[in-house]
Amino acid sequence: MYKRILSFSLAITLLFCGICGRIGYIIFSKNYVVSGGKNSYSLNIDKKQPTLYYRTGIVATNNARKYVAVIKPTPRSVSELNKLFTEKEQKEIIEQLKSGKPVLVDIDDFPSASLKSIKIYKRYSSENELHQIIAKQSNGLLNHTGEEIGKSTVMFGIDANGRILDGDEGTLEQVNYDSKEGYRLSVDKRIQNITVSASSKMKSGCVIVMNTEDSSILACVNKPFDNYLIKAFGQYSVGSVFKIVVAACAIENDVNIKYNCTGKIKVGDTEFSCQNNHIHSNQTLKQALANSCNCYFVNLANTLGSDKLLETCDKLGFNDYTALFDGWNIVNSYLPTKSDLLSKGELSLFGFGQGKLTASPLQIASVLCTIENDGYYSQPKLVLSNVNNQNVQTDIVYPSKEKVLKTNTCKKLIEYMRYVVTDGTARIVMYGDKKSAGKTATAQTGQYYNGVEKLNTWFVGLYPYDKPKYAIVIMTEDGKSGAGDCCPIFSTIVEQLGKM
Repeated sequence: MYKRILSFSLAITLLFCGICGRIGYIIFSKNYVVSGGKNSYSLNIDKKQPTLYYRTGIVATNNARKYVAVIKPTPRSVSELNKLFTEKEQKEIIEQLKSGKPVLVDIDDFPSASLKSIKIYKRYSSENELHQIIAKQSNGLLNHTGEEIGKSTVMFGIDANGRILDGDEGTLEQVNYDSKEGYRLSVDKRIQNITVSASSKMKSGCVIVMNTEDSSILACVNKPFDNYLIKAFGQYSVGSVFKIVVAACAIENDVNIKYNCTGKIKVGDTEFSCQNNHIHSNQTLKQALANSCNCYFVNLANTLGSDKLLETCDKLGFNDYTALFDGWNIVNSYLPTKSDLLSKGELSLFGFGQGKLTASPLQIASVLCTIENDGYYSQPKLVLSNVNNQNVQTDIVYPSKEKVLKTNTCKKLIEYMRYVVTDGTARIVMYGDKKSAGKTATAQTGQYYNGVEKLNTWFVGLYPYDKPKYAIVIMTEDGKSGAGDCCPIFSTIVEQLGKM
């Protein structure tokens, strides 16, 4: 046993001597030269992005500190690596040190071990709770705010050959690194956390919560978390959610027909049916919206015609884009063209939200906000104000509200959406809920897996229905039904909102 211990110790000693010899060769030979300025070499510790704040002023980013170890290519630094890193990490660091340049390695906590050669510096953590909507990787907000506003750098003196001077510990230089400069977002931290928790079982999809008063985004969750797709701003088949828009068009144009649903309707050579060929019998507009009667809305769309439907879409912003930030424009939807809608079949599909129509969950939430605001359209907002280095805020000026729907139209729509919850497709799941109004949808996507078509399922709603403060849109990819997939998430959110 003694011989084994002695042999192991000797091997470790020889390895260490070999490493030191290699590092010494790097330092004293001319084969490894650092780059830098004429008399110094700069090593960037961190670049400071603008700080983002929640709606109430709570810091959302740059709100946590991590640390970085600066390891110089010297035997003393190598001798201290085992105090911070695993054997595997040490080997990787030593390999990097062969370039003759200092190496930066992130560490989570300030080390408890005493270090003489390795310097530890603080830096801002890039982790945050908003993820996709601000990440550069997702083309989020930080991809549109311009260059970094500050930086933290360590400066080393170098000799004529570009080698770091022996004994130079480095000098920390910070430019605007602790600046408060940034932007105050519309996102409310409490509501964001409520929404994250409520959607914990959602595998793929999104949830967006908006303030109906000013159409500002209070929460935005995109699932799964480990990708960089902002699904709330993407394009999806909306299905029966669009029946709210068709209903708005009918009320605006004083069209309130009654229709006898037999489960199927034939337009030209094409036959359309209600889900599961359900026979709804005699239906008014209010009943048809509550029962999501496809046949009624096929007949209604052909009665209204494409011009009136496209005009209503235009008023509600479907043909426009949402400018969330300078240069960051979100396409609201893709509509079938007038030429497309010359086809009675395409017009029929348009009547219940299928065919060539796609829209973003953000756009659908915007429609709900317009309905609650007595028909006044207000641009959706993510950024509320600029914050300067002295923490002084300057509100961003947005376009004024614009009247696009009649007040009576909006009151009827809310009444009809309330009926969906009390007597329609959402009544079983939303049983006992006395404060919500909304619409379910199960949208065909035209995408198949193993012969089965994938569905986008939705529930969109207002809460509380009598004086709505929140517009909530929930969309699940590859779902089964709006009532089953999305209504429970909606119920959980509004239950928590009611406690605030």
